[in-house]
Amino acid sequence: WHLRNHWRHVASALASLAVKLLVLMSRAQKSGYNVFSILNLILNAIGVGAVLWWAFASWRLHKIHSPLTPDGLGTVAPVAKAGVRGGKGGKHHSAENPDRYFSQGAALKGGGPPPFWVFCAGQWQDCWCPGDIRWGNEETWHVVPLPKSGDSHKVTCTIEHLPDNLPGDDMKHCECLIDPNSASYPRTNAMMLEDGEAERLGATLVSSCELFFGARKKQPVDMAQWMAMEGLCSEDWEERMRFNRSMKAGPKQISLEVRQQLFRARVDARFKKIMSSVTSKSWFRRAFVTYVAGEPSSPFVQMATELIKSVHYFSSWPIIVFNFGLVTPPAWTPEEFPRLVILHSLPLPRENPMKRSFNFNKLRSILMSRVKTGIQLDVDQFIAPNADVLFKLTEGYVDKAYPFPLMPAHFLDWSIKDQKDAPWWPRYCPNPSKPCPMQTMRWAHAHPTWTYWALPFFGRWVRRHFRDERLPNVTLQGFEAPGLRVGNIPEDEDLLNVALWEERASKQWCKFDVPATVEFESLLTWQSSHGNSCKEGIGCTNIGGDERWYKNGVPKVYWTAHHAVDAAQTAQILERIQAKEKEGNWPPAIVYDEKFWKSGEELHAAYPDLQCLT
Repeated sequence: WHLRNHWRHVASALASLAVKLLVLMSRAQKSGYNVFSILNLILNAIGVGAVLWWAFASWRLHKIHSPLTPDGLGTVAPVAKAGVRGGKGGKHHSAENPDRYFSQGAALKGGGPPPFWVFCAGQWQDCWCPGDIRWGNEETWHVVPLPKSGDSHKVTCTIEHLPDNLPGDDMKHCECLIDPNSASYPRTNAMMLEDGEAERLGATLVSSCELFFGARKKQPVDMAQWMAMEGLCSEDWEERMRFNRSMKAGPKQISLEVRQQLFRARVDARFKKIMSSVTSKSWFRRAFVTYVAGEPSSPFVQMATELIKSVHYFSSWPIIVFNFGLVTPPAWTPEEFPRLVILHSLPLPRENPMKRSFNFNKLRSILMSRVKTGIQLDVDQFIAPNADVLFKLTEGYVDKAYPFPLMPAHFLDWSIKDQKDAPWWPRYCPNPSKPCPMQTMRWAHAHPTWTYWALPFFGRWVRRHFRDERLPNVTLQGFEAPGLRVGNIPEDEDLLNVALWEERASKQWCKFDVPATVEFESLLTWQSSHGNSCKEGIGCTNIGGDERWYKNGVPKVYWTAHHAVDAAQTAQILERIQAKEKEGNWPPAIVYDEKFWKSGEELHAAYPDLQCLT
């Protein structure tokens, strides 16, 4: 890629030089000069210049791919001494180089690499690292050594905590020194290693544009996968769209080269056998999917641990965890969690204009997971008994005739009254008191379930966001909807709602992601003598109603909990749920109008106008 861009510049320069040479020769001939002598001199000058340029370009490419050691000389240098370092302390990134956005590992030498630097945290973020940390950019670094008394440390990457060694540089960041001989190395994000080293460790590439393209004709799921990914991956697709004004990319686009990197993932070598046992032809039949990044002791990782436990307690299907951070926790082992599969991928770009919310990793995870039927869960959720019913129900609703994901109704009916500055409401519902033909259902929570039929939908809308495409002005039922720049939509949940409305989707789940863990107390205190009556606590009440979609409120379905942000509390609740289920005393999951309902059919027979699914 680097060489290709060098040659583009060379070709352009040579073409310009040829034109100028012809003009010079013409003028020289008219003036009586010896044209061939002039030509010989010029060609010799070009030859010398080409040799010097190639020598310099080769040296720079060697530096780009050399081990990222503090002295930048391709050797393992001691970094115990803190201070501002000058010289070639790391990669030099060109403006068009996709590696600018992803600090990669070092080139292999001998049997394995020396310690090398990887991206850890952007400015204003915390960097947790099992080795030395350095702060700066490109060639200037301040090194914070690993304390002798610990096996890891954390640094806040700001000028309030570290020297301002590059005043005015918004690209300052922290990098972590990774030691291949350390205990944490097998848990390191394999996408931050050189490809050869990742393969040596057994971290096989399981997601990439090349893999999707190569498999596109094998089976229907692979065809659906490539339909989803073509606009995110393909140079040919970009070329075909070049002169299509409606597909023009905007100023916030993520370049094709970076997009191709964003959809690469490797399986954690320790979980390779598990993945092999639960997949067929590279696909999971059914799986839960989540994503995380953070230090092993962070609250988010602790929440994810309880989610993983809940899947092992109450499901027979695997859970795929996408790691976008540096290192996974030591407790996540195949022995402890035999239905866990960890996949590693790179973080999203860190700077404008390509910067995206961390939560867009949710959509990346869905597209890279290769799951035929999936349930996406956030780390602050856990599942409860009978959650596996969602897989079968999803397969019944999401098919060729309805190729859209299903999301649960939100506990709030968001509108322009609540989100006055949101850029999408003028298009979909500028005045909720009047008909809004562009909004097809209530605001939904971004916990989608899907089958492979919905993969093209996900790919289409991630492409529109990552390319910053524009939705055109439209008129529907007399309502004039203004255009919308998709890249201006800030979060994954916003995008999914806009996408479902735009494509006239009309189905959503009842509230299967119950908004608070405390609501499970209503089920934990239930006794068989209560019959179908839900007697105690806020868990027995309906989700709040609205004037347009659910006047009497939304049913709760206790298959998952949301906002389980206290990991210790979640662990206790899961133990209590387990004990009550083993007693055979767990009530039906559906609660509406202070009653338990055995099935969605029973509920809808009693309330035929109820719009949500269960």
